[in-house]
Amino acid sequence: MDYTFHFGVLGTYWIWLAKGLWITIYISIISMFLALIIGLIISICRLSKIRFLVIFSQSYIEIFRGIPLFVFIIWLYYGLAMVSGINFEPVTAGIICLSMQHGGYLAEIYRAGIQAVSRGQWEASFTLGFSIINTFARIIFPQAVKIIIPPTANMFIGLFKDSALVSIIGVNELMRQSQIATSLTFRPFEFYTVTAIIYIVLTLFLSQIAKLLEFKMSNK
Repeated sequence: MDYTFHFGVLGTYWIWLAKGLWITIYISIISMFLALIIGLIISICRLSKIRFLVIFSQSYIEIFRGIPLFVFIIWLYYGLAMVSGINFEPVTAGIICLSMQHGGYLAEIYRAGIQAVSRGQWEASFTLGFSIINTFARIIFPQAVKIIIPPTANMFIGLFKDSALVSIIGVNELMRQSQIATSLTFRPFEFYTVTAIIYIVLTLFLSQIAKLLEFKMSNK
């Protein structure tokens, strides 16, 4: 049987999609901000000469890159509550899971960018009397940022799409709102088509911003 599209049904529920989109953007931005901080801290630990910090950072990276995000969300929201009685709000649980997992990926991106800067620049800065912190903050990291930006931008796009998984714990982000509207109207393809288009448009927008940042950094 042929399926006939009736996009007019969106007129009644567009406000739902708009609210869901706002929550998706909110979760993605907060999660990426926290992931950037977590990734930087873990990468510094990974590059340190303190054995405990190295083991901790390696374990963090392997664990959070290895566990499926779907499983992580289920365990943090439902499992942790059953085992320890600790309860998180759905949005909070989603942000924690997204930021911790992507922080593990970003740690390796940071590490690769920092190690790509010539070791001689560390030695030269020490010769000039710079401390380790000043050397890192003023000389090494600004150069590493140029290398880090492209993969970090791709990571943000991936996180933006992964945010749809928080719908499994009842967060009314874009995908969840589409699911609810579909259950009420029995018009799945209209809502999921529009949802896919929204994701594509925003992904292209983020890609253009990343290219602009990369261009500006390369010309500094």
